[in-house]
Amino acid sequence: MALKRIRNMVVASINEGLDKLENPRVMLNQYVRDMESDIAKAKHTIVKQQVIEQNFKGKYEEAEKLAVKRKNQAQLAFDAGEEELAKKALSEMKYFEAKAAEYQDTYQHAKQQLVELKEQLQTLEVKLRDIKDKKHALIARANAVKAKEHMNASFNKIDNESAYREFMRMESRIEEMETRVNSYADFTATSNSPYSRLEYAKEVEEELEKMRSQKIGLEKQESVGNE
Repeated sequence: MALKRIRNMVVASINEGLDKLENPRVMLNQYVRDMESDIAKAKHTIVKQQVIEQNFKGKYEEAEKLAVKRKNQAQLAFDAGEEELAKKALSEMKYFEAKAAEYQDTYQHAKQQLVELKEQLQTLEVKLRDIKDKKHALIARANAVKAKEHMNASFNKIDNESAYREFMRMESRIEEMETRVNSYADFTATSNSPYSRLEYAKEVEEELEKMRSQKIGLEKQESVGNE
């Protein structure tokens, strides 16, 4: 009883797991579609990030060029004795240098994010290939579990005591039917014997009469002897 109870618990656990799993083929195909969707989104994000990266790179390079240009202009103005103009050029140079540093930091950050996104995309693509490779094997394993579940249910039904008793009762009934059929066949065979034909009926009665007469004679002799 203990083993049967344990087995029933295992079967119930498997059934619960399969109910949660639902249709393995549908679920696994859905996983693949979800990952393909994630990969498509990741690629779109990477394209956007590349645009952002290049945009800040362009701003950084442009600000750096303007800073160099204003520095040269300030030097020319100073050499020409135009100190106010030189101061204005130097002020703009400092502004563009600050902007160049700002854009450079943003550009480097965007560049690093792009590297990380590409690594994540590569990881997703590897996982997708792995899932596709394993999908059919997992479906086969899930089908095998389902088949075992049906087998366990069948064994559980066969092991049921009432079902077994019913089977034994049917076996006894069949044996009784076989006995009746065989007895009838034996009787029919005897009735159809050539030794039981009606043409011998008279002779049979005469022989029986002789046997009765002999029996009566013997009984009388025994009776006289006892007196």
